[in-house]
Amino acid sequence: MVDRRPTWLDHPHKELVTRLLADTCEICGHNGDVQVHHIRALSDLAHAGWPPSGWTRVMLDRRRKTVVACDACHDRIHEAQAAKPFTS
Repeated sequence: MVDRRPTWLDHPHKELVTRLLADTCEICGHNGDVQVHHIRALSDLAHAGWPPSGWTRVMLDRRRKTVVACDACHDRIHEAQAAKPFTS
């Protein structure tokens, strides 16, 4: 008995995978060594301050809960988040 060859299905990349494969920071345009920064909900950005920072603006403009960022930009995002007070 001979096994049948499986049917090949070519699924398109998810949009986030395509953005990661571009290997370009969506904040500063740097190429290489990118990561993804993720938030729970776009409404969380309302607490990020006004006017919005560069990374916040990118996420709001694209209406995405993720932003592909280089190491430096990703570190700046987390430094800014750590500097925010926990109470208003």
